[in-house]
Amino acid sequence: MSSLSPAVRGAALAVVSAGAVVSLSACGVLNSVMGGGNVMEIGVGDCFTESEMQTAMGSGEVEDIPLVDCSESHDAEVFHVEELPDGDFPGDGSVQSSMDDICTGTAFADFIGVDYADSEIYVGGLSPTSDTWELIDDREIVCYVISDEAVTESLAGASR
Repeated sequence: MSSLSPAVRGAALAVVSAGAVVSLSACGVLNSVMGGGNVMEIGVGDCFTESEMQTAMGSGEVEDIPLVDCSESHDAEVFHVEELPDGDFPGDGSVQSSMDDICTGTAFADFIGVDYADSEIYVGGLSPTSDTWELIDDREIVCYVISDEAVTESLAGASR
């Protein structure tokens, strides 16, 4: 069971996911659509090392998330993808709130086996920006779990 309070875990989620959202969406999604890469193709079951993704995002242009086979050492795994409804871009705050709810809600509990507030595992997420919403009809919220230690298997059913 996590020793962090739900408020602290929520703040950590906001920091982790906000960094991923801003960096990947603003720098990489348009680059990916226009020039290759896997950012728009990442899906449930894809595994990676969070620090390698953060390093890639820090380089300025992200075309590829450095994916690894889930049987290789990694600490992050995509566990849920959900489309936001069509319509006008609802605003960054609304998208962030939707991502927080989606990534820490039922989908997390179903995948990990315990509620987010009781888990030792963190979440991150990728979401559309106003630019990607308009230019490429991006509505996807991509949720991923982050373990505090490297694993060589899926985190599905980890129950921790």
